[in-house]
Amino acid sequence: MELIAISHPEFIPNEAERINALFRDGLLRLHIRKPGCNVADLNRLIGDINPDFYSKIALHSHHELAAQYGITRLHFPEKLRKETPEFMMEKFENAGFKLSTSIHDIDELDGLSKAFDYTFFGPVFDSISKTGYQRAITDDFYLEEEKKAVKVIAIGGIKRSNLHMIKTMNFDGAAMLGAIWYSEFHFSISLIAGGLSPRQLKKLKNENLDQDLDSAANSNTKKIERLHFISNQTLEMSHLDSIGLALQAGCKWIQLRVKDQPENDVLELAHAAKALCDSYAAKLIINDFPNIAKAVDAYGLHLGLNDMPIPEARKIVGKNMTIGGTANKFEDILLRISEGADYIGLGPFRFTRTKQNLSPILGLEGYLDLMQKLSEQKINIPIIAIGGILPGDVPTLMTTGIHGVAMSSALIQSQDRKETVQKLDKLLC
Repeated sequence: MELIAISHPEFIPNEAERINALFRDGLLRLHIRKPGCNVADLNRLIGDINPDFYSKIALHSHHELAAQYGITRLHFPEKLRKETPEFMMEKFENAGFKLSTSIHDIDELDGLSKAFDYTFFGPVFDSISKTGYQRAITDDFYLEEEKKAVKVIAIGGIKRSNLHMIKTMNFDGAAMLGAIWYSEFHFSISLIAGGLSPRQLKKLKNENLDQDLDSAANSNTKKIERLHFISNQTLEMSHLDSIGLALQAGCKWIQLRVKDQPENDVLELAHAAKALCDSYAAKLIINDFPNIAKAVDAYGLHLGLNDMPIPEARKIVGKNMTIGGTANKFEDILLRISEGADYIGLGPFRFTRTKQNLSPILGLEGYLDLMQKLSEQKINIPIIAIGGILPGDVPTLMTTGIHGVAMSSALIQSQDRKETVQKLDKLLC
């Protein structure tokens, strides 16, 4: 089951960065559709998109730009398809291009060239982006397999609340426009797809579309990622430098942890960190400073055992912000739960130089003991192991029943940070 995004029909502010963020969030394909645009404007937009994503882009117009950027996907809108001879389609296909087109009548499937990889068909629901553009089929529509001369991608009015119906109708995928660019969630494909992670999003290609994705979204209002990165400052690297490296590697949960600096300086850092995280569609967590978390509209706040109590911080940041709390003993865990923590950072696992005034080291035996106590008392809260954890520790730690791990210098110092994050994602799933 393919999930495709279609660009906003107009050129909009910060569009290239929004597109980059969608790809970083797990988007597998984007169609750039700008009806009536001139080649200079389209050239400028493509040039601002990260070249790493060109292989995932399909052009609807000005196909001559494809060679310039190494783009290998070309879309032929209905009018252009009918004006293009069959032998030209075959030449494009033989040259290595992947071709797609659009139809508005399902009976047109029979006449489509085999050169096309897939076609859009719709609208399957009332359009979000075009007022008055009503659906062409009903809820009980079913696309017979024998009708599919090529793969058929549903388009028109698709959003997370009806996405599951596309599989029921036997379409091969869904293309979304209005749900991305005309909603508050236009920065995040994973939110549109029900609050799922990029790894889960890719599974939509072949499973899980028969569930109500709205319910999935509601149950993940405060989704706690499994891999947390904690910023670190050294003589050679600033907090922002470390955050940038973690984001480039693929981390989606970033905690800005700054100690022994004036609050005004931390606020300035937090604004910069928030901008960085937004550009990668990542969540920013502020350690220790509830007023700063509120000021920069952070996703969350993390509080140590000696920081402000969670109930007091909640009054500052509001009920919707995710709050995590540090714990070292079972009594700490119970306290955090009673205070209303959304997750717990439990540690340290081993000695670490990134934190002063270290609590007693737990080691693997400590996690086994504490997780066993939680299980016996039927207590269920996301536990994040923290403190000196190395990638090689993760498989064994996950057997204790923890939700995830937090890392800092171990991730930054790895030889291939992106590969490390990818391996961790697989281990933590």
